[in-house]
Amino acid sequence: MKLMLCIMLLFSFALSNTTVEISSDTTEIKTFQLSYLINKDKKLNFEDVLSVKFQDGKNSDTLGANVTNTWIKIALHNSTSKEQKLVLHQELGYTFLRLNYYEVDSKNILRNTKEFLIYSPYANEHMDGADATFRFTLKAYQAKTIYIHQQTNAYHFYNYSLLSEKNSIKYLIYEKVDSILLIGLLLALIIYNMLIYYSSGYKEYLYYSLYLLFATLWIFYMYGALAHYIGVYGALSYRFNFGLMISPIFLTLFIQTLFKTKEKYKTEHKFLNSVIFVLIVNILYGLVDFNSALKLLAFILDYVLIVFMWVSISLYKKGDKLVKIFLIAHTFYLIFNVYALLFYMGLVDFNYVSSHGIGIGILIEALLLAYLLAYKLKIVEKEKELQRGLKIEAIKEQNKSQLLLLQKSKMADMGEMIGNIAHQWKQPLAVVGMSVAILREKKLMQKLSDEECEEELKHIDSNILHMSHTVDDFLTYFKPNKIKSDFFLKDAVDKALLIIGYTLYKNDIKLHLSVDEKQLIYGLKEEFIQVLISILQNSIDALEARELKVISIVSKRVNESIVLELSDNAGGIEEELLFKIFDAYFTTKHATQGTGLGLYIAKEIIEKSMEGRLSVENIEEGILFSIEVKSVL
Repeated sequence: MKLMLCIMLLFSFALSNTTVEISSDTTEIKTFQLSYLINKDKKLNFEDVLSVKFQDGKNSDTLGANVTNTWIKIALHNSTSKEQKLVLHQELGYTFLRLNYYEVDSKNILRNTKEFLIYSPYANEHMDGADATFRFTLKAYQAKTIYIHQQTNAYHFYNYSLLSEKNSIKYLIYEKVDSILLIGLLLALIIYNMLIYYSSGYKEYLYYSLYLLFATLWIFYMYGALAHYIGVYGALSYRFNFGLMISPIFLTLFIQTLFKTKEKYKTEHKFLNSVIFVLIVNILYGLVDFNSALKLLAFILDYVLIVFMWVSISLYKKGDKLVKIFLIAHTFYLIFNVYALLFYMGLVDFNYVSSHGIGIGILIEALLLAYLLAYKLKIVEKEKELQRGLKIEAIKEQNKSQLLLLQKSKMADMGEMIGNIAHQWKQPLAVVGMSVAILREKKLMQKLSDEECEEELKHIDSNILHMSHTVDDFLTYFKPNKIKSDFFLKDAVDKALLIIGYTLYKNDIKLHLSVDEKQLIYGLKEEFIQVLISILQNSIDALEARELKVISIVSKRVNESIVLELSDNAGGIEEELLFKIFDAYFTTKHATQGTGLGLYIAKEIIEKSMEGRLSVENIEEGILFSIEVKSVL
């Protein structure tokens, strides 16, 4: 009699569509039938469910957003002659509040239990990565039933698989590799576009990067990588769903910035602002009641998708060049997201595409938007190149006009300069001509007294020297191929004094000299010497009427510069005239002769050719010129 009952029991298991047959030592069952029971009033306990009728279902399924409490029943039968050690995987275990497993034999006697409290601090001690795993043994030809009590916050979906111990280990190693590849690709896009933002300053790259960042955070949790590789469970990991609430905000800002909707498309801009508003309200609500906010998010995302699609079509009709690519990207995003949302609401079956739809949609859209940004950057660069070309052409035309004006101005300046020089040279040349006549007419010389003759010769000598300085100034100003080099400051001063030394001696001028013999400076040596001569000649001219004539030349080191000071005791210059001393053709009592080019050229050489500074100031005894140039260490 007992034998007959056993045979009938085994026969009933064989006929049942929901019984999972174990027929191999290397079990790897990914698709099988089970039964489920929705616990609406949440009052059913284990003893109750033993006598309650279950509905037939599949090992992978979604029951929608409103179901949070269910019972799962998996009937098993070992049809082999060997003992089978098996592992039941709940691959989405990390998404549950708690899971309770009950192992029952063929006589409904409870043999084993296991509880997973996902929100407890000890969840990682019971979980295998992202999976809640339950290990049990089936003896030869033995039948058992596994009951699982499942509780979630929202969105009730599950995915069970039945594996041998060996296959379970292998499966856990490679289970979430696809998620890591997806996350790695998104992170690469985030970093790349963030770098472009820092280099270009275009805000659309920033918003695009932040959109991907928060979407990646949600994918990191939702697809199990956070639990599987880092071991983070419970309330903290569950809050990663905020990423799905925040990411559309930055996608909206990206659209507004990329297409400049605020300036070009005001109606579309208002609708996009409404998206941001609704999402922010939902986030704030989530801070108070996260589960309810998460349930509302499915409907809010529907609204977001509709607005994005309407804006895309509207901009396309209005002829926006870039929106075509965005429209294609958003169409893919819309298809996969709608499919995923239908899955979360329990309206489509569980499969890889439906359960990973949002991630797939985000990835496809991210790649197409990356292409869109690259295409826009190309357009911007072309426009900039065109603007640069137009600007260059405008500058060329402007330069042509300025060049003509400059040439005319230089011709006028040159004419004025030459006229001034010719005017200044008339008297020296006349005196030289007169001296020649005097030398030729000995009789005329005989008519002059010695004192008168000496005075005429001094006048001739003065005019010849003046004419020589004028020629030197003129040639210095127009000297081509100026070559800079290192030279000793003392050598330049000595050469200037050698050239003008006779004039100092003849005018009975005392010289105080204190210049560092080892100090090197960099610049135009010959031109620097001419600068010294021009300044010294200015002092010599001013000292003409003085009884005590003194010129002082002193060098000083100031930080990394050398300052050469040339001063005299000829009395100062009126303050209102002092700042004009370096003007071309300007004369003061310090420059009673000459063209007025000497000090003007001196300042040009020091400041423009040697990158130094030439200044003048009144001192108690007379006037002080300061030449500041960079020191060569």
